[in-house]
Amino acid sequence: MTEDLAIQRRFTSVFQLGGDAPLQICTTLHEAELLMPDKSDRPLLAVDFGTPGLGGLKAITRLIKARPNARVVLLMQAPTLTVARQALRLGVTGCIPAHLSNADLKAALTLAQGRSDLIVLPQGSLSKSGNEGLLSRREEQILALLCDGQQNKEIAHTFGIQEVTVKMHMRSVIRKLGARNRTHAAMIARDRGMV
Repeated sequence: MTEDLAIQRRFTSVFQLGGDAPLQICTTLHEAELLMPDKSDRPLLAVDFGTPGLGGLKAITRLIKARPNARVVLLMQAPTLTVARQALRLGVTGCIPAHLSNADLKAALTLAQGRSDLIVLPQGSLSKSGNEGLLSRREEQILALLCDGQQNKEIAHTFGIQEVTVKMHMRSVIRKLGARNRTHAAMIARDRGMV
């Protein structure tokens, strides 16, 4: 209950920063579905993605299907590019950190009402520092060429090494990134901002 009151106070103060949109707080997705009219002028719905029992992206997908007019913004405790991109593919309008200052939150919600999708990540989350030391220099080089679409044979030619050596490095990259295969490794590397 305290959390609900804190969230309500925060959003009330955010919307008093110059917004005139009506504010209604819901503690469950079911409440939000009942509250929102079927036909409305693209309401903005900010959902605390950390709400216990929310049901993850499946529940958000249900909400989007139930109210296709709504622009849904997820407030996330620790947003990652991977989850944010997945959410946007499902129809979410924006993913933003829940810990933003009131002024930044107001700005992000205003942007989310526009015509573009929005991902706001914590400062430095795309830097290589989180991945530093994970891969050797040669593995990083091979990964970069993989992400450029080169095959093992082409990569071997580029570095003047045997194809079997490239395969050995590729297996190591796949293992270190926790990927299923080459393609998945490239996807992970792009999502983490490694290349």
